[in-house]
Amino acid sequence: MKKRIPANQLSILGKVDNAVRMLFQANALTVANYEMSALQKNIFYMVQSQLGADDSPNKEYIIRIKDLVDVTNVLNPYANLRVATKTMMQKILEIPIDGNLLQVAPFSSVFYNTDEGTIAICIDPKLRPFLFNLENRFTTYGFYEALLVSGKYTKRLYEMLSQWKNLGLMKVSIQDLKTRLRLIRNDEETGVDTEQYPDWDNFKRRVLDPAVKEINSKTDIEVTYYPERESRKTTGLVWTIKVKKPEVQLPPPSELHQRLIEKFGLRADQAQYVINNYDSVYIMRKLYEIEIKNTSRKILNMGAYTAKVFGVV
Repeated sequence: MKKRIPANQLSILGKVDNAVRMLFQANALTVANYEMSALQKNIFYMVQSQLGADDSPNKEYIIRIKDLVDVTNVLNPYANLRVATKTMMQKILEIPIDGNLLQVAPFSSVFYNTDEGTIAICIDPKLRPFLFNLENRFTTYGFYEALLVSGKYTKRLYEMLSQWKNLGLMKVSIQDLKTRLRLIRNDEETGVDTEQYPDWDNFKRRVLDPAVKEINSKTDIEVTYYPERESRKTTGLVWTIKVKKPEVQLPPPSELHQRLIEKFGLRADQAQYVINNYDSVYIMRKLYEIEIKNTSRKILNMGAYTAKVFGVV
């Protein structure tokens, strides 16, 4: 059975095989320090899935409440969602940027249309550069997989591990991992760090093992971790990551070459230049962004516009 695709959602790569969709985000956001509930992460994923290259800073992203209920165990949809979105506007994401730090709330406003059963969400403009138009240093992961895993720590770990899936290995200290998950917090009044699950066995049992089980059974990657110890204390983790199946079914170069010519108006030499100089995932993402821009027939010369996007003459 093919997975149902909510009508209101647009993927960065679009519908490739009626089932697989990918989300993109900057690596800096992947390793940012913040905490969200599973419901809040699902709301955020649904907003991410609709981002377009030419969206205005004030664009509202519409989510059907029914779609959220379908993928999240929400007993009282309106009450739980209102609490979730309200607190999301109070949550601060701490994103490292070249030795600096950005503190930003994900949403700037949320409007509930009870007649239509929808939520209209505006994201903070400062967050937008970390979610689309990414040319390097970005993480890709499955939209459906991210929705499907239920644990809030599982969702974050799935994103972090996806950043390193091409290499097949991720190393992280316990201190850094717990800080990213907000399991270590600094009390601003006392300056003292408080830590959840300071005992290794408890951290392993409550956070790591459930996340590994979910990731391995419900996502496109299979992971294993190995503790690193210093003086009998666990100080870090080495993760091995194996991709179980292709994330997206990319067309072979010959089909992509033909598509660039026939649908996007490039000359044969221009199409070959694009294929030779850009990664296939990047090409597909850019082509989808072009298609989104052209839904309202804004592009007068498709070939010239596509050539400009890829920097060819």
